[in-house]
Amino acid sequence: MKKIKLIILTFVAIQFSSIEAKESSCINCHLSSEWVSDTTIASVFMAGDIHRNMGLGCEDCHGGDPKIGFVEGDPVLAMDPAKGYKDPPGRLGVPEFCGGCHSDVEYMKRYNPRLSTDQLKLYKTSIHGKSLYNRKDTKVAICTDCHGGHGILPSSDSRSGVFHANIPGTCKKCHSDTGYMRGYKYEGKQIPTDQYDEYRESIHGILVLEKGDNSAPACNACHGNHGATPPNLASVSAACGECHANNRDFFNGSPHKEAWEAMDLPECEQCHGNHNIKAVTDDLLGVSEGAICLDCHAENSAGYLTAQKMSMSIDSLKYSIADADSIVQEAERKGVEGGQARFDLGAAKDDLTRVRSVVHTFDHQQVSEITTAGIKTSGGVKLGAEAALKDIKIRQIGLAVSLLVIIFVAIMIRLKIKQVDSKTDFEAWSQSK
Repeated sequence: MKKIKLIILTFVAIQFSSIEAKESSCINCHLSSEWVSDTTIASVFMAGDIHRNMGLGCEDCHGGDPKIGFVEGDPVLAMDPAKGYKDPPGRLGVPEFCGGCHSDVEYMKRYNPRLSTDQLKLYKTSIHGKSLYNRKDTKVAICTDCHGGHGILPSSDSRSGVFHANIPGTCKKCHSDTGYMRGYKYEGKQIPTDQYDEYRESIHGILVLEKGDNSAPACNACHGNHGATPPNLASVSAACGECHANNRDFFNGSPHKEAWEAMDLPECEQCHGNHNIKAVTDDLLGVSEGAICLDCHAENSAGYLTAQKMSMSIDSLKYSIADADSIVQEAERKGVEGGQARFDLGAAKDDLTRVRSVVHTFDHQQVSEITTAGIKTSGGVKLGAEAALKDIKIRQIGLAVSLLVIIFVAIMIRLKIKQVDSKTDFEAWSQSK
């Protein structure tokens, strides 16, 4: 089966690239099992490698002369050092090999002016790069481990290892392998291998892996990609703050900021975790079972009472919105146009959304100001809907009374007609005519 797939792939590559194949001894030889044992290298390159699509050939990376060697039956002719040929680099040499072009600003402008040219520089600052260059550790990630070698695809291609939704799986290849990671430590502790499993269950992982949300963070959003490094306490919170800017700013002005710095505690991840970040609910705030405030604040302490007050304020706003919404729905079912009510109720819901961010100030007064405004708005919506329902009821009563009056008048007219009929001699009246 493997040979069949290889033959098919080779055939397709040759069909779609016959012109290039005729002109390149490199491709002709590497697609022929008579010359090489592994023809997939040339096959995947011809099938869609981004360099090939940009017009680059084997010689642009490896040097040599692709115009000779195959016809002559001597591949060595194409691999002439005098014509720039160089042997493929080992793992230690791959970053410099790729960086030969990707660090050249002028060269890269010809193909993609927007592409960064600092990848190699960043890589050397990463934990991977430092291990490779300082300790000659060839197990660490290099360019080809993430991007591939000859079948390199753009990051926008869903088949690429660096496509947004594929990044966790790419990192997982090493970081979830217990045997591979054995002996790697950070700050004296063995690096865990359950990050992917935790991330997959997190709100971020669900958004990226299940819903394809490219705005949700993958591994590189927090750790970096070419400059990947284990984050310290400050850098994790800084990464969170890039997306959750309001929460970051509120926290930085809160009493927790100084206290947690004094105790050398992390910021965001102290309450929310890091890889296994769950979807936030209002149950996390307060003093009920499951509230994270109880992890630090003893019963009846200042922090305990503040958390309790904030939770009660938010619950009050939620109840007020739900109560008003139910009245509006009832009014709409009875024919009342609810456009303005829905608009005003939306403003109250906006207050609810905003206050869930403001809780990071851990200041009940600020929370109360917003919830009070929202409760006032939703209360006004409720009164308006109740007034509309009352008006409908009054109209219904008026209609019922009018209907009864009409029925009564109709009955009285009917009775009067019968009374007149009983006193009239229609037979004598008819004969007189």
